[in-house]
Amino acid sequence: MKRKGTQMERLSESRFGSVVLLFRIAGIPLKIKKMSTIYTIYMITVIFCTSTTVVGMIFDVYIHRDNLRHAVTNIRVSIGSLNIVWIWCYCR
Repeated sequence: MKRKGTQMERLSESRFGSVVLLFRIAGIPLKIKKMSTIYTIYMITVIFCTSTTVVGMIFDVYIHRDNLRHAVTNIRVSIGSLNIVWIWCYCR
């Protein structure tokens, strides 16, 4: 029984290892038994930088609302960023 379980574990690790790595890089702790201090600091930094970037883009649209080209460019980027943040929160 143990042998089959370890075989299946190695198979899933070989198939989904790159996806798990990408989730970890994005700050989603997938298949981690205990998070290290460095990883916790990294996650806090990623969350803080992403949040301040999205809030900054929204404030920039408000400040430069008289320049339509600048405002539309920032709105387009902020909508994409908010979609990514929404998916990240759902996966989290």
